[in-house]
Amino acid sequence: MKVKRIAKAVAIISGTLIITLLLATAVYGSSDSEPVTVTVAVTDYIGVDPVTNVALADISGLGGSSEGSTDVYVSTNNDLGYKLEITAAGSPAMAKGGDSFADYAGPGAWSIAATDSAFGFSVDNNTSYQGLNGGTPIQIKTNGNEVVNELTTLFFKAEVGASKLQASGTYQADLTVTATTL
Repeated sequence: MKVKRIAKAVAIISGTLIITLLLATAVYGSSDSEPVTVTVAVTDYIGVDPVTNVALADISGLGGSSEGSTDVYVSTNNDLGYKLEITAAGSPAMAKGGDSFADYAGPGAWSIAATDSAFGFSVDNNTSYQGLNGGTPIQIKTNGNEVVNELTTLFFKAEVGASKLQASGTYQADLTVTATTL
């Protein structure tokens, strides 16, 4: 009799345990989910590495020319790219007090009359020179892509014609190179 009671008690306990486990599984085994969206905005970046100043060699006496260059490195994460422009602070760009070199009349191959003086620039060793136009920006390059340290070389030239009497002194052109995202 005792064995039957023990067996009955074990059966009741086992049944209760199974029911409890089934209820626990039903309550704790269910789930619910919700989607989560994570966003981040990356802002436009554009940078121009420091552009070095250019000291053209002296032009002595009547007639002569001098050339020099500087490198411009542009980086941007803008997927539409950038444009690069150059602007002169004054007009004409290369001046000393009331004396000046004329802004080159290009674009085109460098050539000035013997009675003139001129200052101009070209881009990436191109033989087509042009002058600056005071505060009006001149677009010198565009690129429709993201870039890292893309190189553009600016070449500058000053010339005094063989029959031009150019006043002595140090002339200066204050220029600004600007990269802008598109």
